[in-house]
Amino acid sequence: MTTEQLIQNYIANRLSEADKAKVDHLLETDSAFKNEFEAHKDMAVAFKISEAESLKKRFQELDKGPKQQKLKISSYLYLAVASMVILGFFYTFYSSPSSDQLYASYFDISPNTYQPVTRTADSTKNNAAFVAYENGNFTIAENEFETLLETTNNPNLLYYYASSLLNQSKFDLALKQFEILNQIDFDYTDESLWYTALIYVKNEDYDNAKAQLKRLNAKNSTFKTKERKALFEDL
Repeated sequence: MTTEQLIQNYIANRLSEADKAKVDHLLETDSAFKNEFEAHKDMAVAFKISEAESLKKRFQELDKGPKQQKLKISSYLYLAVASMVILGFFYTFYSSPSSDQLYASYFDISPNTYQPVTRTADSTKNNAAFVAYENGNFTIAENEFETLLETTNNPNLLYYYASSLLNQSKFDLALKQFEILNQIDFDYTDESLWYTALIYVKNEDYDNAKAQLKRLNAKNSTFKTKERKALFEDL
């Protein structure tokens, strides 16, 4: 399947779950692909608008015709109205971002601010889990954090374990970890609530997504203030 076919089938909701996940991953990691995706989406909207304009012109031509032709307008009217309603639906569908598009728009990888990897010759100070995380080797990071968590209950490590899962699009597994973290107060509480909200957006559970954003607002959190407001309005 070409890139163009992949994008068109995604917009038309004709992809398998595996292919949808592939597109979601590309939207998050490949800026060129994301630009092409947005271009296709814009063209789809433009096409629908063009169809609506053509229909409008045709209707105006009928109205200017001879009396005998005008008598037929009522039959065309029902067709025109029905067509405009359908076109309006398609315009709304294509112009309103899907849950996957919303997620991709607001998601970014949580940076390692807990135990930054040192760039000195003394590499023994580096934790293998965070080295893998910073290098984008999230499968290795997942395994390393999982090993660490066997001997410690450090919630900050659990947060980066959950983030490693999320960065691999393991949404359900990541959500379970974030939900555990959201029951306590720790260094990355705000971040945990934010990513929980994004997973709910991904799952089209907008009520729970809003609930997480409201929890952040109630904490008077300054974390991603603008993004939270914009996302809430999008929902």
